[in-house]
Amino acid sequence: MHTRTVSLTGDHQKKDDYFAQQVGISEVRAELLPEEKVQSIEKLQAENHKVCMIGDGVNDAPALKTADVSVVIGSMGSDIAVDAAEVALMSNDISKIPYLKRLSNATVKTIKASITLSMYINFVAIVLSLMEVLTPTTGALVHNAGSCFVVLIAALLYDRKFM
Repeated sequence: MHTRTVSLTGDHQKKDDYFAQQVGISEVRAELLPEEKVQSIEKLQAENHKVCMIGDGVNDAPALKTADVSVVIGSMGSDIAVDAAEVALMSNDISKIPYLKRLSNATVKTIKASITLSMYINFVAIVLSLMEVLTPTTGALVHNAGSCFVVLIAALLYDRKFM
């Protein structure tokens, strides 16, 4: 998915090394205090990285607030972490994270496409109005048709399946 994955944890180094090896995380920063997690995130952000923090506990709340995007594992997360995060997964299944990223990327593309289409339709409608091809009534119909297109494009995201 073209992402750099870094494990920031308060757990012992050996434990996190084992976990990271199992899931394919190459960069591990273990035995961190909450403020050290925040410093690690700020350092990544200073390097112009967009940071998504995934956490579950009270010790993750400051880092969740600092990250550009924050996700909490909701069913096992503390109330403080849930309040600090922007996204809460209601199950403990972190395999939903790639789906979440793909959905957010598709959403941004859809928003950009919708804005572009809307601007194009409005530009064409203005030109046609200046040429007196469109009357105020037909101009209003064209405008509403453009709005319908935008809604239909957004509806394409509904129940989208990402592989």
